[in-house]
Amino acid sequence: MTEFDVVVLGGGLSGTRAALRAAELGGKVCLVEKGTVGRKGFLRRNILLSECRSDKDPIEWASQLERQEKLAEEYCGNLESKLTEAGILLLKGEGSLAGPGEVSVQGKEKNETVTGKSLILACGSDPSFPPTLPREENVIISIDEIYQLKKIPEKVLLVGAGKWGAEAAIGFQKLGCKVFLCVDSVEILPEMDPEFNLKVEAQLKSKKIKILPDKKIISFFKNGDDLEMTLETGIKFATNLIVMVGEGKGGELNKVAESLGARLGSEGEIFVDDRMMSSIPGVYGVSSISGKRVTDMMSLEQGKVASENAMERKRQLNPEWVPEIIRLVMNVGYVGCSMKSAPQQGFHPVEGIYESEMFEGEIFKIVADKRTKLVVGAQIISSNAGELIPMILLFIKKGITVPNLANSSSFEGTRFQGVSCAARACLQAIKSQ
Repeated sequence: MTEFDVVVLGGGLSGTRAALRAAELGGKVCLVEKGTVGRKGFLRRNILLSECRSDKDPIEWASQLERQEKLAEEYCGNLESKLTEAGILLLKGEGSLAGPGEVSVQGKEKNETVTGKSLILACGSDPSFPPTLPREENVIISIDEIYQLKKIPEKVLLVGAGKWGAEAAIGFQKLGCKVFLCVDSVEILPEMDPEFNLKVEAQLKSKKIKILPDKKIISFFKNGDDLEMTLETGIKFATNLIVMVGEGKGGELNKVAESLGARLGSEGEIFVDDRMMSSIPGVYGVSSISGKRVTDMMSLEQGKVASENAMERKRQLNPEWVPEIIRLVMNVGYVGCSMKSAPQQGFHPVEGIYESEMFEGEIFKIVADKRTKLVVGAQIISSNAGELIPMILLFIKKGITVPNLANSSSFEGTRFQGVSCAARACLQAIKSQ
């Protein structure tokens, strides 16, 4: 039996980040993964992405699959090299909890047990299918199974909102599908303010994606290759494939964790606190094992927080400080508080919005606290959102004020100028109140 400072179960985004961070802090780390490290998550994130820049360019599914499989192989190889260079022991096999601080690993050649002063459970969740939509291969599937499709259907229904639903809708549309997006709320991205949700909705509608907000599926029946759908409002339409994008449910490992003292939710998810610790001392839960399907950046941050606490660094997760990017027709990004969430954090929010005159469709918002004039959030729709949002997060962490951001130097015609203009609008709003 080998003892480690940290044993991580699961080699996805959160698991590998947790392992690398713990090793960086000087820990002796073991990572247990039954498949290829990082592969499943990489394909889920990227399988529908293409380099196509024109709606007229055809995308052939077989070549798309081949290309992404090659990229996945390269990505996974690089990731495994990083783990090895960091001194992390990678055990290939099925890991399960054997007791407090103990993990049994069933490998192809041998079984072994490893112990850890701390355990980080990062092995994800099982797909969840409602009784009205039971899983059926190539007919009703989870988002993790898209790469297993042999062909792309003519019509597809995506069930679930948020980043994954919106990105998948654009991806299927680029592949030539007629897309329906059924969301369980009135907003596609609940974390963003209403006017930005309208902009996101407009992006999807511009690609003829049919959005069905706040609708529940009542029934369906097969009619040849079609699935005839009926929603609670009486809406009826036909699709060939249903993809469940929503939250998962806890698997067998979670049940074992419950027997050891972990508290579980109604879907078998492991309850954790803001340090990512479960009710079992020294056992942490990250990513979808602890609830809903989280975004890439949230997975990374949760893994980092869990490992730092496992190494006694005492970190708390601050969801507001996790930047997010959604890859749509034009990238959408947000970080910090929205006008909706800021009051819950004790702020008196004021906003400033600027719509670019130079770059069509680009819009910038800065949210600030009226009393302190501190920047507390931002929302951006821009092709450069991926670069701007992390920069604004740094501003928030450093305590930059709206006047400083409004008066910062920026080159004319750059996207940062849009951020500065939004800050000036925010400053004017503060002065007028």
